[in-house]
Amino acid sequence: MRVTADVDTRDAEKMLDKISDRSRDFSPVWRYAKRQLEKSFSENFLSGGGLVGGWAPLDAGYASWKSARRPAAPILVFGGQLFNSLRSLDRTSVNKIDKLSAEFGTDIEYAKFHQYGTTKMPQRKIIFEPKGFTNDLSKKARNYVIRGKI
Repeated sequence: MRVTADVDTRDAEKMLDKISDRSRDFSPVWRYAKRQLEKSFSENFLSGGGLVGGWAPLDAGYASWKSARRPAAPILVFGGQLFNSLRSLDRTSVNKIDKLSAEFGTDIEYAKFHQYGTTKMPQRKIIFEPKGFTNDLSKKARNYVIRGKI
């Protein structure tokens, strides 16, 4: 005695094809990552480095000079060029999204002096990986590949 069954696998094959396609193009996940970094970088600037443990205050002379010219500006914001390049990552050439990778940052020349510090200026991290970012991005990537939604 034998039971024979034909199974229609077309829907499963279509689903697997879509999963396979999505696993070769993560650009929607990278766009999500860009938005999250923009939010974190902005919050970090506006909180005086609060997301990276706080920034050292400005030296007294510069703080006085800056206060007279831009009294309400956050610690590292004077003209806004650096802040704007990080709160909107579309503004600089170093930001790119490909199918399998992405890069985000700023090409503002003086950014490195803030990021790493100098002999005359303390380090004030402006580019950083936000807490939980990698874990969140991994979950979003998994959901995207499996379900097609971020």
